[in-house]
Amino acid sequence: MSRKDKWLIAITVALSLMVVAACFITPYLFRSDTATVEEVEAEGLDPILKRSASFGNALRAVENNYVEEVDEKELLDAAERGIQRLEREGADQEALVRRGIISMVNSLHDPFSKYMDAKEVEMLDTQLSGRFSGIGAVMASVRNEIVVEKVMPGTPAEEVGLRDGDIVNKVDGKDVAGMELSDVVMMIRGPEGTKVILEIRRANTSSLLKFEITRREIEIPVIRMELKANNVGYISMTDWTENIDGKLQDALLDLRMKGARGLIIDLRSNGGGYMDPAVEAADLFLDHGVIVSSKGRISGTTQLVEAEKGSQWDFPVVILINRGTASSSEIFSAALHDNSRAVLVGETTFGKGSIQKLFRQGDGSALKITVGRYFTPKGISIDDEGIPPDVLVSNPLTGEVDLQMQEAERVIAALMAGQPY
Repeated sequence: MSRKDKWLIAITVALSLMVVAACFITPYLFRSDTATVEEVEAEGLDPILKRSASFGNALRAVENNYVEEVDEKELLDAAERGIQRLEREGADQEALVRRGIISMVNSLHDPFSKYMDAKEVEMLDTQLSGRFSGIGAVMASVRNEIVVEKVMPGTPAEEVGLRDGDIVNKVDGKDVAGMELSDVVMMIRGPEGTKVILEIRRANTSSLLKFEITRREIEIPVIRMELKANNVGYISMTDWTENIDGKLQDALLDLRMKGARGLIIDLRSNGGGYMDPAVEAADLFLDHGVIVSSKGRISGTTQLVEAEKGSQWDFPVVILINRGTASSSEIFSAALHDNSRAVLVGETTFGKGSIQKLFRQGDGSALKITVGRYFTPKGISIDDEGIPPDVLVSNPLTGEVDLQMQEAERVIAALMAGQPY
């Protein structure tokens, strides 16, 4: 996969299975912080940036917490370069400070460290709360086009007839071709009861289709469970919210009571969330061994996490993965795989091996900064590499045939029978 493709998919992964957030959702080793500092002490720095507490907070957050040592002069130079044009054009102080912070963070060349405005922070908080207001569709960026990857059942998107594979051409009359997926998402989601108009290109249809969709509050189905034929349990998880490890434990107990003797865990297009629930969830399957390790510059970012004795599930496990499986989902998958507790079926995962911390500003904005790197139980960094499956199988871009699920069912049947897969 090319680096350009990785950057496009990075935003897709963030959405997991919802149109809700405008940022990449990453593992959080910590909760967010708010800091207060005096003005920046730097010779020659633009007075607007020098006097800004917001800029000072951002500078110190990056200097003191970024996973690698940074050069303050390089950060300040980037900030100054970033505001020069806006300053000539007479932009106000708020716009200049915001641009200075963005330029400074962009100089790290880290796709997962970013400035988030108040609206983006609100979206992030909404996603991790498990509820949002929108249309209920998964959007992906594919070859510079915005594609409907999945329409969630029982949502406004399904009710008006939106389909998987539809290509979004316009949102409220604006052409979205080539736009960042996060920007399109922000255009599509909005307050409950308001309307959004999507113009769609559909396969085997010559003209554009227009859908007027009324947004409403949707409860995010972060976990779904069912008992399949032949005593195979199936659990799908779309995000790693704060309490999903408890929900997973309840689902495992329920499946065991119903007679499940094998398990398929579907983490396809699960772009992550909080790190701690993924670690706790992995411990449900492990009796011993390393779950994950991490390294960073600040307190708490360098650690080794091992499984506690005893497990909740000792039957065979297959994990479904794809290019949208990232971050916390990769931590969980690697923990089970490297400890010989699961077989991975599908495609190589995204490859996000970094840990972010959120630093909130007083105006509601925040900086999301990479503070650490994590490693699989075998000590491997998956950053930009991903986790390859044991059984490689891809699904067609459109259509209803799920070849990956079929292969997962074949593999779990072999494991349950004690046969090679």
